[in-house]
Amino acid sequence: MRPMLVSLRVPAAVCAGFVLLAGCPKQPEFGMEAPGRPAITWKHEDGGSSEKPNAQAEKEAERELLAEYRAAERNNPDSLAMAGTLYRLAILRRQQGALAESERLYLRALAIREKAQGPNHPDVAVILNNLAGLKAAEGNYDAAQPLLERTLAIRETALGSDDVLTAESLNNLALLYAAQGEAQAAEPLYQRAIAILEKKHGSVKGELDRVLDNYAALLYEMGQDSEAEKMEAHARVVRAAEGQKVDDQRTP
Repeated sequence: MRPMLVSLRVPAAVCAGFVLLAGCPKQPEFGMEAPGRPAITWKHEDGGSSEKPNAQAEKEAERELLAEYRAAERNNPDSLAMAGTLYRLAILRRQQGALAESERLYLRALAIREKAQGPNHPDVAVILNNLAGLKAAEGNYDAAQPLLERTLAIRETALGSDDVLTAESLNNLALLYAAQGEAQAAEPLYQRAIAILEKKHGSVKGELDRVLDNYAALLYEMGQDSEAEKMEAHARVVRAAEGQKVDDQRTP
């Protein structure tokens, strides 16, 4: 059985990761991020998330965000505080399925950040990544691709070619290329992401095995079963090692 493709995402009670099921219709979902949060967690294997809010929590979050929005409109509608509120509200609207409204909010937040922080700021890349997710959710991969490519370029320049978020962007772009049937374009991106995460593995936990699984799925699609099996075996070793570390940390 070929593996599920699962992406990196950044925590903050936001959204599900970027997913593409091998052998299924190619409808990827892009992970969503919280600006300024470099740490990464992972979507669960079954597609769920321990951070998913219940209905009451969602209503409360919506009330708070709308109150923040009204206050920002009164004080300074072009402030970075407004951009942050628009960003969080856009995530909520996306969770609620209001994609058109979510896109409008992202675009407004993007315009504010580009003006205040410059077009190549890492926070701009966060919004671009989420816009790509919206376009992919609509099946518009042609629109999603340049957004992800720009996200990667910003992170490589602003954060460095070996940053964990650069690895995330490599993984996300590789998944999109794979969804478009561009395996040859996707493969080197996975290889770069794995190289970065292998180096960072001691300090950033829980993501290397997922990218290995993603790459394995691509290799299966390319007919390179033996190489895919090696990637799967490597991922199992990484998961086992991470599980042992968690057990050790829990032992008094």
